[in-house]
Amino acid sequence: MVGAARQAADGAARSAFAPAALPLWGAAVAVIGLLVAFVAFGGLAPATSQPLLVPAGSEARTSLYAVTVLDAELLDEVEEQYLEAEPGETLLVVTVRLENLSDRAVGVEGTADRVASRLLSSSAPLLELSGVTATDTARSWRSDGSLRAVVLQPGVPAEVRIAWPLAEDALTEAAPHLDVYDARAQSGQVILSSSAVTWRRTELVARTPVEVGP
Repeated sequence: MVGAARQAADGAARSAFAPAALPLWGAAVAVIGLLVAFVAFGGLAPATSQPLLVPAGSEARTSLYAVTVLDAELLDEVEEQYLEAEPGETLLVVTVRLENLSDRAVGVEGTADRVASRLLSSSAPLLELSGVTATDTARSWRSDGSLRAVVLQPGVPAEVRIAWPLAEDALTEAAPHLDVYDARAQSGQVILSSSAVTWRRTELVARTPVEVGP
């Protein structure tokens, strides 16, 4: 049996290296080369989707909210909000229209109706400036100038102003954009917080240029 096995192995080896088998070997080498190149150039890497470029004045829509950039300006202070830029800084104030697409009221900052939207004032906000770096967290208020916290009722659009503090020269070489992230609503995992909901940031879905008016 050992001899027969050895003879079979020798026969297989001769067949594999016979001239007639050379085209098969060439094809195999070519296929392996293509696979190596495919992997080397990221063929097996997770697919990354590019954000949709949304012009100012057009709506960027996610699964939980919608936002439209209306205008933007640079200010030293917003007197009615008792907000003032620090020395060497300026305030980029962006007016947006926000609509809550969920079925519960949410706050633009903080928590409302046991829902933390994380639209702003978070380590991973759903609305974030790109192209420039804010020096502190953003502040928001309704465009009517009211001092109360902004709460978005389901299906009711609201005009909101958002102020980001920037270095005075931040916009001399950079063009800011508003990055819009999608989110999923995640409920609490323990008894005392099982009714609490947090909007957790997922992928970047849209980017809108923030054009500062004269």
